[in-house]
Amino acid sequence: MRRFYHCGCAAAMLAMLGACSFQTALDKMVEPERQREILSIAERICTDPPSVRAQLHPEIASTIDQAIPVLPRECPGDDAKWQLANYSWKTNVTPGLKERQEEVVVVGTGKGKWTTISLRFYARNEAPLQITEWNVVGSATRPAALEFIDQYETGMKTLAIAIPILLIAIGGLVFWLIRRQRAKRAA
Repeated sequence: MRRFYHCGCAAAMLAMLGACSFQTALDKMVEPERQREILSIAERICTDPPSVRAQLHPEIASTIDQAIPVLPRECPGDDAKWQLANYSWKTNVTPGLKERQEEVVVVGTGKGKWTTISLRFYARNEAPLQITEWNVVGSATRPAALEFIDQYETGMKTLAIAIPILLIAIGGLVFWLIRRQRAKRAA
């Protein structure tokens, strides 16, 4: 009975490791609704810049109008595929003040062009998050922002191989030690 329990635990660990992709980890950290909202903002920066003005902090709201002539050169076009490449957040709470901040990197690709959009959101107390900094960089090559995803996926695949091997090695060692102990007692 015990042997089946240990096999079940090992199988559960393997299943968890196999399911631990970057997107799965991101889904646990950022609600899918918030992910869709961020991706929509990034896409609209490229396809409909004036529609993003409401999300920009008033001090930088005019920057979107200044960028409109440059954005077509930097952006991948209407049929681009967008993905979250990096997300971090922090909250600072002191008496009478609650600050929230999110930093996001979104990558879009289409028509042989890559676009990296960096966004920084900030809110005080119960105010809604507003974009306080943004940047758009176009490129003909795959952006460095996606390297983290590649490294994460490679690391998870390595763990999915290494942990079962380690568990088998530990199980073999325990088995060998128990047999050795029993042989010494019998002798």
